[in-house]
Amino acid sequence: MINVNREQNIKKIIEMEDRICECQRCTSLVRCVRKPSQGKGDLEPILMLVFEYENDFCKETNNIIELRDLIKKETDIQHIYHTFMVRCCPKSCANLPSSSCYFNNKLMDKDYNCRLSRSKCDGIPVRPGNEEIMSCLPFLMEEIETLEPHFVLLFGDRVSTFVLRSYGVFDDPIPGHRYQTQDKTLICAVKEELFNSQECRRLFE
Repeated sequence: MINVNREQNIKKIIEMEDRICECQRCTSLVRCVRKPSQGKGDLEPILMLVFEYENDFCKETNNIIELRDLIKKETDIQHIYHTFMVRCCPKSCANLPSSSCYFNNKLMDKDYNCRLSRSKCDGIPVRPGNEEIMSCLPFLMEEIETLEPHFVLLFGDRVSTFVLRSYGVFDDPIPGHRYQTQDKTLICAVKEELFNSQECRRLFE
């Protein structure tokens, strides 16, 4: 029997992802992004993991798999979804300052080569600023409200701060603190690279 709720979630998430791919709020960023970071996992999640952006840790698929397996082992929560607060990661690139003279469209081709240098993109990822976060935050909030997880695990101070404030909570985030809002529990956590079995047990005991 087809799960109607899951089918509806699939349609809503696909529609949202299409809008994310067409988003032009951060013009300087999208020119150097082949595909924005998208959420993945169970579309009827008990737990949603929220990372700040696709950093070095998150780019390694094995790191995400190990983190999810750790949580499943320590909590018995099997339905997990992960996503990002910022979808297009800023880059530091020597080619960008002069690029507006030549191109007004995407600077990265389908093979992830830079159209300016004609080689693989060598831009260095940098942490998103508040402007990028505020531009992307509505997509994250839409994703949370669409999937309706029971728990939302917020990795790091910045993710915790922006998501909590979106729900009207202005406390300084402290790892381990829980906040009940509507029908979900928001949980502040350490950065993903610092998250371990002990921390997991402490959060979900």
